[in-house]
Amino acid sequence: MLRVILVVLCLLPGSVLACDGGGRRNVEGGYYLAEAPADWDGATPLGLVVYFHGWNSSPEGTFRNRAMLNAVHRRGALFVSPYAPNGFWRQIGEGRAEGGRDEAAFIRAVMRDVQRRWPIDSARTVASGFSRGASMVWNVACYTGTLFAGYAPIAGGFWRTTPELCPSGPVNLRHIHGTSDGVVAYDAVGVYNSRPITEGLALLRRVNGADGDPDREYEIPHPRRPRACTRYDGTSGKAVEICLHPRGHSIPAEWVAEGLDWLDTLPAR
Repeated sequence: MLRVILVVLCLLPGSVLACDGGGRRNVEGGYYLAEAPADWDGATPLGLVVYFHGWNSSPEGTFRNRAMLNAVHRRGALFVSPYAPNGFWRQIGEGRAEGGRDEAAFIRAVMRDVQRRWPIDSARTVASGFSRGASMVWNVACYTGTLFAGYAPIAGGFWRTTPELCPSGPVNLRHIHGTSDGVVAYDAVGVYNSRPITEGLALLRRVNGADGDPDREYEIPHPRRPRACTRYDGTSGKAVEICLHPRGHSIPAEWVAEGLDWLDTLPAR
C-alpha cells in the first residue's frame, strides 16, 4: 500500500519527491548529482553523505567510482556530489573568500533542495571530500557548521590562510591524512600553498574546547594504510579526531562512508 501511495504522489504535478531515487538536480549556482540506495523503500529517513570532489574532477567522475557510492548506500545513506565550476572549490569566509561563486550560498542551496526532496535523518549527515574537496569540507565546517552533523575531510585542509576563528562554533570533525603526502603536507605548507593540517586541527581544538590530552587513541589495522587515530572530546560536546597513515595523497573508496561509522560512535551529535 505504501508503494502505491508513493507512486501516486510521484505522478502529482509539482511533486517534490525524488521518485527516481536520484539524478541531476539544478540549484542556484550550479547542480548536484544524487543517488539513493537501490533498496530504499522511498519513505524511511536516509543518512546523507555530501562528497566534495578533488581538483579538476566532477560529480560525473565521482559517480564512476561505484565502490565509493556503494559503501555509502550499504549504510542506508543518500550520496550527493555537488558541482564545482572549473573543477575546484573556492575558499569562503570574511577576508578569505576567493573570487567566483559564493560557495557557502551554493552548499546551502544544495542542502535545502536535498532536504526538500528526500527524508533525511539529520543526526546522520556527513560532509566529506578529498584534497581540494577536503579543503571545502574544512571551510563548510568553519563557516556553515550547522549544516551537517559531522565532517570527514581526507587529505586536504585550508588553503592560503588558516582562519583565526570559526564563526559557526564547535563541530564534529574527523580528518584522515598521510604522513608521506607530497601534495598537501600534514605539518608544513604544501606545494599549492595548502596550510599545514596541524594548524586547522589546533584551531578546531580551541573552538571545541579540546585543548587537553587525547580522550581516545586507537589503531585501525590495514596491510598498506594502517591508521593511528587520536580523538579529543571537547567541553563543547563535539569531537575532533585525526587519523594518520604512512602513505601519500590518496583516498580509498571506503573511507568516505566510514565518516558515517565514526559519527555513529560519538556520544553526542
